[in-house]
This record gives sequence, structure tokens and C-alpha cells, in this order.
Amino acid sequence: MNKTNKNLLALLRNLGLDSDEAAIYTELLKEDNTHQELSRITGINRTKVYRIVDDLEKKSLVRNVTDDRGTFLVAAEPQSLEMVVVESENTFKNTKASYAAALPILNSIHSTYGSDDLDFDIHTYDGEEGMKQMLWNELKAHEEIISFGYGALEDMVKSKRWAEKHRQKIIENDICMRELINPGEKPTDFTKNKAFYDIYEQRRIEESLLPLDQRVVVYNNTVAMYHHKDRRLSGVEIVNKAYAETMRAMFENYWRMADK
Repeated sequence: MNKTNKNLLALLRNLGLDSDEAAIYTELLKEDNTHQELSRITGINRTKVYRIVDDLEKKSLVRNVTDDRGTFLVAAEPQSLEMVVVESENTFKNTKASYAAALPILNSIHSTYGSDDLDFDIHTYDGEEGMKQMLWNELKAHEEIISFGYGALEDMVKSKRWAEKHRQKIIENDICMRELINPGEKPTDFTKNKAFYDIYEQRRIEESLLPLDQRVVVYNNTVAMYHHKDRRLSGVEIVNKAYAETMRAMFENYWRMADK
């Protein structure tokens, strides 16, 4: 298969056709054909060809035509693919509408059964997906996140794009952030999102006063601890008001001691 054909099949997959559907549709664009001939040309099992053609007919991309030669399969004009695009757009709109309608209901359930107002609760996480979930949970913060910092978000999620999206969400949620770090542990230009620096403040404290080799974040009644060293990613959230207030008091003490 040459590069042009590979690119075309990839584009058709993006439009919602799987590899076999794309192969049969493009063959029919070249010439009308029968199920048996399509099976021979494409190498797809004849029984499967019948099923695929039925699916393409439902998408209005293939139709049966009978003339004096017999019955043949004919491909619809390429412009017919626009209907696939329209259907995808409608599906996306319906999905988005369903999300918008379901979100307040799900949030009410979560606030009842999974709130951080519990007396004491512990959640553990592993791997990059676990790190992302913990970071996403930080977006529930009321007004402020404080952090005993170490490294950057990219050290945990390995994706600059995801990290920048998270920072943008912090801005959109109107959350301020203060972070304590040891000198040399984090670059000053760690994000290209200039607006983030309007809600973010960093102070540096000598390692002799406060050694920081893990990321510990406090928000609401939650203390989140991240381990992202030695190729291991794991974390724990402790939800307890008294513990969160203790950590917050410690932070404020060291914050006053740190260099702006």
C-alpha cells in the first residue's frame, strides 16, 4: 500500500469508517462491483463483506443497482461523506448536552457520598493516571491551593500539554496558588501561560530549614502527598479537617520565613 492510500485510509478512519469499510468504499469508487469480487480484491471474507456493505448502506455510502448485467454495488459520491460528518457533529452535541445535564446530578451525589467534609478518609493512587486524578481533584479547591513544592507537574504527568491545561483550569476556577520550594528545584519560567503568574506566588526556602523532596498540597480539608521519584508514581489524599489545618499552619510559618 503506497503512502497516498495509507493517508486516505487514515482520513476515512477519522471520518468514522473502519479499515475494512474504507477499503471497500474506495474500491467501489474505482468501479461498480459484486460482493464476491470485493472479497477477492480486498482479501476480506465474503461473509464479512456482506455485513460491511450493509453498514455502508446505512451510512448512505453504498447502494445496490440492477441493470442488464445483473446486480452490482455502487459507491455514493464522495460528497456523501458530509452526512457522516453531520452525524458525528450531532452525536457530539448530544453527548455534550448529556454531560451538561448529568454533571449537576453527579456532583450532588458526590457531595453527599464523597465530600471532603468527612471526619477522616484516605484515598490512594498509582501511576500517571493516578497523578492526573489527584491533580484534577485539586480543582475542587475553594479559593486557594498551598503547596510544599518539588519539581513541576510535567514530572508527574509527562505531558506538557496536560499540565498547561491543568494550570488553565486553575485560572478558570478562580483559584489562587502559593508554593514553597527549595532553591534550584523549579525553573522560574515553568509555564508559557503568562496569566498563571497572576494567581501563582512562589517563595524559596533553604533546604536546611525545610527539605522538600516530595510534593505536598493542601486544599479545603484535604492533604495530598505526591511521590514521583525513582520512576515510581504514587500518591495519597488524607481528608481530615484538623490535619489540613495543622499543615496549613505549618505552611504559613515557613511562608513567613521564606524568601520572596
